[in-house]
Amino acid sequence: MAGLLGTEEDGHAAGAMQVDGDDPAGLAPTPTALGAEFRLALQPGTVDAERYQAMVADAVARIRGGDLRKVVLARDLVGHLPAGGDLRRVLVDLALGYPDTWTFAIDGHIGSSPETLVRVNHGKVSARVLAGSIARGADADADHAAAVRLATSTKDIDEHRYAVQSVLAALGPHARGADGRGVSASEIPFALKLPNLWHLATNIEGTLSDGSTALDLAAAMHPTAAVAGTPTAQALEVIRELEPLDRGRYGGPVGWVDADGDGKWAVSLRSAEVTPDGGIRAFAGAGILGQSDPQTEFDETKLKFRPIVEAFG
Repeated sequence: MAGLLGTEEDGHAAGAMQVDGDDPAGLAPTPTALGAEFRLALQPGTVDAERYQAMVADAVARIRGGDLRKVVLARDLVGHLPAGGDLRRVLVDLALGYPDTWTFAIDGHIGSSPETLVRVNHGKVSARVLAGSIARGADADADHAAAVRLATSTKDIDEHRYAVQSVLAALGPHARGADGRGVSASEIPFALKLPNLWHLATNIEGTLSDGSTALDLAAAMHPTAAVAGTPTAQALEVIRELEPLDRGRYGGPVGWVDADGDGKWAVSLRSAEVTPDGGIRAFAGAGILGQSDPQTEFDETKLKFRPIVEAFG
């Protein structure tokens, strides 16, 4: 048996499976026309605005009390796919609206992620860390000002630093940098522009030193501080205590690995789960630090919901 599940180089999802003895020609998909257009509005799920802000306030108190330094708290939106609704329409909207992201669809799990968890290519390993964000400006001047505010925000820089440190710590045992001492990261994060927001971003690179595959590294790195927090164990415990929902595959690795161990994995962000009976649950989260404001963090999740909300609505 051979299989592949992941994305093409252009970021679009791809998948194939072959069982020994099967005729490859018989596995080719049969093109079908897109279903009728539909639009729906996702509604608050288990965690509404009031509950989310209370969760943030609780987390801030714990952080200020010294229990941990950062925790990522998520909330959900829900809806229902109309009878005959074709998810390919949602995927087309995601791919066209967010062309620089990973658009994926795997067994009811769909989304467009901007964050590369890890990539392995002929012994070279790389990752891109995203943490810290701000809304795009209404015009060029406001947009530039927003990017500058993000790049100089102490809260966002701290949030980003924790995420970078977690990736470096996870990759360290498996790779070395150009100086031979470990993986290397850009000293200062840069502002990455997406259609709906700016992200602080850091590129990390190194050379594999122990023969790990892309899948091995994805397992070693997940969950990063960008989706869990710092320290990881304490953050996961706070998430279990405060979040009254099951994240499912949200925040997990999504990608592919080949027979040589090369591959690319993204973090499943800007995503939703669609059940066989049409139930939809989308997720978005924000990194909470001691200086976090509940309303501001709630507004950040609204920004992060935007790709999925617009694709369905």
